[in-house]
Amino acid sequence: MTNSNRKMFESGEAKRADAVQVRYESIHIEPGFNLREQDDALEESIESLARHIIAGGRIPALEVRIRPEGGVWVVDGHRRHAAIGRALERGAALRNPKDGEAWIHIVYFEGNDADRTARIITSAANKQLKALEIAEGYKRLRAFGWTVGQIAEKVGKTAEHVLQVLALGDANSDVRKMVNAGAVSATHAAKTARKHGEQAGAVLGQQLESAVAQGKTRVTASTVAGPQARATELRKDSQRLDFLIKRCAIVRSGGKTDLLSETPGERGYWLEFQADELSQAGVFATARDAIDAAISANK
Repeated sequence: MTNSNRKMFESGEAKRADAVQVRYESIHIEPGFNLREQDDALEESIESLARHIIAGGRIPALEVRIRPEGGVWVVDGHRRHAAIGRALERGAALRNPKDGEAWIHIVYFEGNDADRTARIITSAANKQLKALEIAEGYKRLRAFGWTVGQIAEKVGKTAEHVLQVLALGDANSDVRKMVNAGAVSATHAAKTARKHGEQAGAVLGQQLESAVAQGKTRVTASTVAGPQARATELRKDSQRLDFLIKRCAIVRSGGKTDLLSETPGERGYWLEFQADELSQAGVFATARDAIDAAISANK
């Protein structure tokens, strides 16, 4: 039988007080949905939150959706859910003395699977997602058929940011390991992956060796290019953004076939001009290359 809000109230799994409450045991974690990596930092965060709850601290409502086979799935609040469970194990006074149940405040999430993914990307205000966790979220949205522009609008970021994070998510494991270890900044790793593709790990490895020789412990854009070069690149990025805005252009990526593509379905980046309903000919290795080519063609 399909689960619903009404059935949960009728069965006693949920009740209304000043807000909707659900038994803790009826709240479930959907396998593979949460973007957070299980690491020491997450463990410390959950432990700190559990101590806060035990001390009588307020617990914001969990955001959930109906679980067809009974109870609810957590959409937003995985850390809170884990911390509540830990607090209950330690005897926190969360259970109602009348029925012995731990009633947890919840709010229902409305939206499809893509909307739920976007929600966990944008809702992590108290403990921000790491760059690689966000990258997995963007990749999930891309797999749902969302364009770079749609992802950017949904999460409140620029298209350039989304492209950069996706490049990091698509990078080889050696690149991702360096980012996770803190040896390379996520931003620089993403740009290197977009520029060098399969060779990005080797390039970053050489840059790390050079940085260590200079007494540095981490590779960033400034350690590689220097502050002045970094400032120059930022100015160029600003000019590129101005061009996109003025021309109502959107960066596209993926496989494309046109008269100037060397191979059918060639993969890369190109621009679409919404005002003119035109598509840039050919594909380019990076989004910046595509924009720079369009700027040159329009001088």
